[in-house]
Amino acid sequence: MGVHMLLYWSAADGAGRREAYDALAAAILCLGSSGSSRWTAAAAVLRQAQQRGADDLPSARAGGGGEQQALHRVTLSDEPGQLFLLSKSAKQVLQAGADMQAFLDRATQLKQRAALQLEGVQYAVGDCRVSLARAVQAPQQNFLGLAVDLCYLPLDDAALAAPLLQDLAEVLQEAAEAAGGTLRQVEGAATAGYQLPPHFSPRHRAVQYVQLMARLQEQAS
Repeated sequence: MGVHMLLYWSAADGAGRREAYDALAAAILCLGSSGSSRWTAAAAVLRQAQQRGADDLPSARAGGGGEQQALHRVTLSDEPGQLFLLSKSAKQVLQAGADMQAFLDRATQLKQRAALQLEGVQYAVGDCRVSLARAVQAPQQNFLGLAVDLCYLPLDDAALAAPLLQDLAEVLQEAAEAAGGTLRQVEGAATAGYQLPPHFSPRHRAVQYVQLMARLQEQAS
């Protein structure tokens, strides 16, 4: 499984996103990538169906009970056949088979209200995996930013893996800055309070991606 660090690109007005993507991809290749494959991820907000005319924005009805009825769904191509459901209010993350989606469609009134889609490339770099992706808001396909998922495979202890991942992040940070932007880390504290295993797990990643969705939406607004 490994330990993951999740980063997102932030830039001053006018900085080119294509240049940033190309610069980050080139930096990853310079690290000694031994192969690559297509990589995708998605995070979505699921809410109970509302009466016609209700506001579908993720922030709608905040403080009025809407947040308690919302779930977040996360899927990752490198966690095949798995689906993650996260409740912010209950601080719980459920990991289930992909057939859980069919159950949700049949037995609940939860509907997708907003979604983040990431599509890019995963590179093999020694004991690490580095995924670089463009992030868009679905279904409008509005560009939200770039995301970088760093994974150190030999360890599942986040504290031990952190210095190694930070060294890798600093190399990519130089490339991001050369392209007119910076890489920001999705806070590790985002998992605080959730009922998660003591060592890093796919459920920790699900929390990271829900946090990434919020950060990219804030950045785009």
